[in-house]
Amino acid sequence: MEPLLPRVVRTGADYETERAASRLRLAEAGEDRRVDLGGGLVLVFETAETVLSALEEWLRAERVDDPDRIAAEATAFSALLAGEQALGATLYVDDADPAGLADRVAELEAVGAAVSLVIAGRRITARSDAEDVGAGAMPLAFPLDQWERRALLGGATVEVVVDHPRHRASVALRAEQLPAISVDVER
Repeated sequence: MEPLLPRVVRTGADYETERAASRLRLAEAGEDRRVDLGGGLVLVFETAETVLSALEEWLRAERVDDPDRIAAEATAFSALLAGEQALGATLYVDDADPAGLADRVAELEAVGAAVSLVIAGRRITARSDAEDVGAGAMPLAFPLDQWERRALLGGATVEVVVDHPRHRASVALRAEQLPAISVDVER
């Protein structure tokens, strides 16, 4: 998957015109990309469209229209894109209380390295460039070989597994989730 290029990023009136339809479309597909792992952990699979939308919303909220700043932010947001031969996701630690969030993040140190996908019995451990969960969000990538990509695209069973000393979970994905999470995966 190509990095986000500034020329595809909509800002100002261009974005406002499409904003409602774009957000509705993403919201409708959102549940199929979201996996509740219990204990306040949620894994959300990213796509080029979700990352672009997040960038455009951020630019809107910050009222950014400077082309150099847009280019810099596009580069930064592109880090969330795992590529055509991987699945990208963001692992969220969810706690409404800021103190509780800080405690849970500290408790789950290095949790990203404890997250795996199991595709048709093959375990793929997440890769993360983040040192810690920071503000409660960690980008992850699941590199897939050709067999794993074909199995995923062919509808194989997929589980998300967390094997951390402070949190263990195993959640099977529903069949309708597979197309939603693999939209950017290349055979």
